[in-house]
Amino acid sequence: MLLASPSRAEDRVAVPAACRALAAQAGLPLTLTHAEAARAVAYIRVMISQDPAVARCRVALRGY
Repeated sequence: MLLASPSRAEDRVAVPAACRALAAQAGLPLTLTHAEAARAVAYIRVMISQDPAVARCRVALRGY
C-alpha cells in the first residue's frame, strides 16, 4: 500500500516583509512554493535596479 504524503513542493513559504512591495509589483502571492522562492531569490540577486525596494529585499534575503 502506498501512503500519500505531501511533497516538499506543496509546502509554501512566506515572502519576507521587505520583499512584499516587489512581490505585489510582480503580481506574486505572498506565499510561494520552495521552487518559486528559490527562483525569486536567484532573480533578486542578479537584478540590476536602482529601486530602493530591491535593495531592501536583497538585505532581507541575505540569510536565505
